Amino acid sequence: MADREPLVDSPLAEKDYTQTVVIAMDGSEFSDYALQFYADCLHRPENNVWLVHVTEYKIISQPALAIMSGSTDMSLITKEIEAEEKKTTELFDHLKQKISFLKLNAHIESVHGDVGPSIITFASEKNADFVVVGCRGKGKIRRTFTGSVADYITHHSHVPVVIARNSDHLEKLHIHSPFKLKKQ
Repeated sequence: MADREPLVDSPLAEKDYTQTVVIAMDGSEFSDYALQFYADCLHRPENNVWLVHVTEYKIISQPALAIMSGSTDMSLITKEIEAEEKKTTELFDHLKQKISFLKLNAHIESVHGDVGPSIITFASEKNADFVVVGCRGKGKIRRTFTGSVADYITHHSHVPVVIARNSDHLEKLHIHSPFKLKKQ
């Protein structure tokens, strides 16, 4: 077989491989695993990485909850906003430590609204090349009644979605994981 010369004029030779990646973070172990999976298996130093957290004010976005709780008192709304803002601040501190540990150059941002649609909108605004989400591993019946952010994003995203299913879930389901993650 003859040696081939590299294709210097190939469009791939000059292509910018910088990708914009959006990673959905909710503070759970599943989203932490998604970030770890991205860092171990998908990250390239030139990537533009965005960690996005959606702050969801349930009592405001779902007024029926306020009526059911028997109160439409403004102090209840104020308490929910303060509690959500505190959780968001704590999550940001955790994420800053995590990206420092993983040696990732990433932006952290919080948006407000329904989780699935907000992540889709954020990814679209950032012109994301793909989205990474964790998966809680809910069964089909439970997902049918409660919904799933990962399912929503998968079905509504205009870019590829990587669902990082925790290896513990794979072991419980007796499925072999093709990715061997580095032990920390």
